[in-house]
Amino acid sequence: MTIQEAKVWISKQTWVFAKSYSQTFPHVYTTRDRCKDEFEFEEFIALIRDHGIVKTFFSKQYVYLEIDGEEFWEMGRPIKAVQVLNRAKIDDYALYRLPKPSDFDSMQLKSKLNKRECVINTILNKQELNTEESRILKFLMNSERRIHGGGKNIIDHSKIELRYE
Repeated sequence: MTIQEAKVWISKQTWVFAKSYSQTFPHVYTTRDRCKDEFEFEEFIALIRDHGIVKTFFSKQYVYLEIDGEEFWEMGRPIKAVQVLNRAKIDDYALYRLPKPSDFDSMQLKSKLNKRECVINTILNKQELNTEESRILKFLMNSERRIHGGGKNIIDHSKIELRYE
C-alpha cells in the first residue's frame, strides 16, 4: 500500500470518537471488524510500521504514520492480532511526547517489531507446532490481553526484551 492508496483507504473507513480519552487525548479509532477488507487493514498497519516514526506517548513508544496533519498508530501487537487503529491530529509539542526517542531506540523498536513478525509468520506457516510455539502464538495473538498494564512481555517500548528470543 502506498501513501496515496492509504489516503483513499482512510477516507473509506468508519472512525469512532474515543469517549474515554475525550478530555486527555482526543482521537478517533477504527477496528478490524469495521473494515471491509482485512488484507487492506493489515497492509495499512504494515505501512505504519515501514514508513512511520517512533514517538513517545507518556512512558511508552509507538510507531506513528503521519499523513496530512494527522497521525495513525496501533499498539504494537503482531499485525494479525491488531484489532484497533487510532487517528489523531499531530501534536508533537505536548508533554506526553517527552522525552523524544533517540535514533537508536527508534531503530531498536522497529527492529524488534519486524523480528517478532518474522517469528510469528514462521510459526503460522508450520503444519504442526511444538508446545513452545503454541504457547508463543497463543500469547501474542491474544487480542484481549491488556497492553496498558505495562507487562514486560509486550513490545511497546524499545528497552523491553522479547521473552521468546
